[in-house]
Amino acid sequence: MAENDKAVEAEIEQVEDIETLQQALAEEKEKAEKYLANWQRCQADFVNYKQRAAQEKGEVIEFANSMLICNLLPVIDDLERAFASVPAELNKSNWTEGIKLIYNKLKTTLETQGLTEIKARGEPFDPRLHEAVMQQEGEEGMVVEETQKGYKFKERVIRPSLVIVGKGNERETTEQTTPKEERKWEEQ
Repeated sequence: MAENDKAVEAEIEQVEDIETLQQALAEEKEKAEKYLANWQRCQADFVNYKQRAAQEKGEVIEFANSMLICNLLPVIDDLERAFASVPAELNKSNWTEGIKLIYNKLKTTLETQGLTEIKARGEPFDPRLHEAVMQQEGEEGMVVEETQKGYKFKERVIRPSLVIVGKGNERETTEQTTPKEERKWEEQ
């Protein structure tokens, strides 16, 4: 029986060892799952970081480009004013034509980067696109004249158009502001 007891004890120890090993295995599996979850979270955070960094880099590049273009707009304005004031006898000279080609090349380059002119003259006044500097007779609420061109860079206004807005005709304005009774008195 002593051998039998030893065999039973050995089996009991073996079962206890198996239970201990299974418990240790379960704990290690739990740790491994935690590590895997943490790793997956870190990987997702890193992917998000890379996307955010790429987006920020693009925004910085776009901002830098818009600042450069803003600094070039006065040069374009000066060239346009110069072309408007060229005497007729110099208008067709090779030198003037060469400067016009350079101007056109500069404008084309800026347009390929995303610069567009804001259409103003004859358009309804839009405070998002236009900045009113004056009012004068003309169709009410419509842009009568443009004093400085406005520009958009990739659908974002970088310089609004400076415009003169129509306020209606003087006669219409007077009739609209004068009460009806006073107009009847004036007509008699």
